[in-house]
Amino acid sequence: MIYLKIGYSILGLLIITSCKQNSKTEQKVMLSSAKTDQEILKNIPADYKIEKQENINIDNDADEELIVTAVDSKNDKYFEYWYKKGNLIHEFSYSFVPINYKWFANLDDDNEKEIIRAQGYEDGVDYTIYKIKGNEEIVQLYFNPGLKDSKYADKNFWAYPNDIKDIIVDQDKKLLVSLNNNYPRDDDHTIPDNQKELPFIFFEGSTTQPDMQLKNLKPLEKLDLRSLIKNSRKGNAIESRNSASVVKQIIQDLDGDGIKDKIEVYKNTSLKDQFEQEHFSLPIKIFKGTQSGFELWKENKNLVYSADNTCVSEGFSNIVVKGNYFTIEAQSCYDYNVLVDGFTTFKVENNDIFLYKYGEEYFDKSNHDKEIPSKVWTQKDFSKVRFQDVSESFLRKLKSTK
Repeated sequence: MIYLKIGYSILGLLIITSCKQNSKTEQKVMLSSAKTDQEILKNIPADYKIEKQENINIDNDADEELIVTAVDSKNDKYFEYWYKKGNLIHEFSYSFVPINYKWFANLDDDNEKEIIRAQGYEDGVDYTIYKIKGNEEIVQLYFNPGLKDSKYADKNFWAYPNDIKDIIVDQDKKLLVSLNNNYPRDDDHTIPDNQKELPFIFFEGSTTQPDMQLKNLKPLEKLDLRSLIKNSRKGNAIESRNSASVVKQIIQDLDGDGIKDKIEVYKNTSLKDQFEQEHFSLPIKIFKGTQSGFELWKENKNLVYSADNTCVSEGFSNIVVKGNYFTIEAQSCYDYNVLVDGFTTFKVENNDIFLYKYGEEYFDKSNHDKEIPSKVWTQKDFSKVRFQDVSESFLRKLKSTK
């Protein structure tokens, strides 16, 4: 998943207000002041922290929906539970991010509103339009956000999430946009494979950074969402299902050629339990960035450990990139009591990727004060091994050497 130099709290959100006749759209969703439905909240896992509750009319019928957003005990993931008349109708999850805003607006011909999200970190935010289809949240479009502030006449600004009030859309559901700008961004953000550009979509609001003007944009025009998607996509690319299948995405320049590359970790949908789908035996793909987009570079389906029923462990947890090195972090175990945090580090060398080192740290759940020395294996222990050849069985064999 996009990113700008901003650091805003997600706790400043207010509930959507009703739109006026022929209004531009629903306002930014904020923390609800309505009373909590205690019976519904009892269904949320007890160790999750509830961040916000929102009462939203998603489909313009007589009943509002309740959306409960919660964070797991480790602050790793957000979970959204959508209820209608007390029944759970949708459940979405995504990685925890410190910047997390959303808005709702009806942008097409049906009665159900689309979701507009701004999610990311201080060094980059993704702006994305989603549509709910069945039980999935489907990416429609990634875009750059523009802001129109009535205090500054015809000037255009970059839209930071907490400056946004409404998305600009007329009574014919046409958006105010600017296309074909090839706008350079120096932050970390998603560059979708199926889009030739990130179009600018404009919001109304009040800028807190009037120095962040968007100059030399192509003329603003009005387009409906379907036409905007068609104009932004490469060929006849189908909808992206990134939200549904990608557990972790990192976009950075790994090989030092000045073009950002991409690492993606995918769900293992062959497993039945949702937690296991996102933590064990996960496929990993690495894409090389080119002038025309991302191309598949390396792939490994056997690196992340499978679930071990002899003890409870967390499996895959994170990817950390530093220069031309990246580390896959995952938790396994030796027995029921000893948890093992594993760190598998790779080095990018020209057009290839090799295992650089493997390390483990240990924690005894039965004796928290017990100190167990960490271990590290380097290329002296295993020579040169390519990324695609590192597997669970390889690592288990390597660990038996110390």
